[in-house]
Amino acid sequence: MTRAPSAAAPRRTTRRAFIARSCGATLALGLGACGGVTALPVTPRDGLVRIDLRDHPGLIGPGGWLKLAPAGLPHPVYVLSLGDGAHAALSPICTHQGCTVDIAGRQLVCPCHGSVYERTGVVVRGPAERALTRFETRRDGDALVIRIP
Repeated sequence: MTRAPSAAAPRRTTRRAFIARSCGATLALGLGACGGVTALPVTPRDGLVRIDLRDHPGLIGPGGWLKLAPAGLPHPVYVLSLGDGAHAALSPICTHQGCTVDIAGRQLVCPCHGSVYERTGVVVRGPAERALTRFETRRDGDALVIRIP
């Protein structure tokens, strides 16, 4: 005769249950990150922001990006890796009617009216007619320096 586990005895988690829960939690965290990525607060010094690329390895390879919240600027700045060590720092404000664009893989897409931009800020498809505002960037050793007006 098999005895029922007592209420005080801890339940064993199977490997399958552990993996299923872990995958579910990871997926939930990932999906939550898509909608509201927290911006990294930065304080420009003499109009410049320095980002140490060793602290943000996603910016080293193509496709990586970082959302900054520069003090004194009313909107965030997207820093995007373009590959081959090149970067773009862009205002995420759509030039059509001022909505905030989303990063969608290799492009930036306006959720309001469908404008699409390259990662360099150039318009791919309207209704926007002007490129996103681009901030000057340069490399200084392991740092990316961005000029913030």
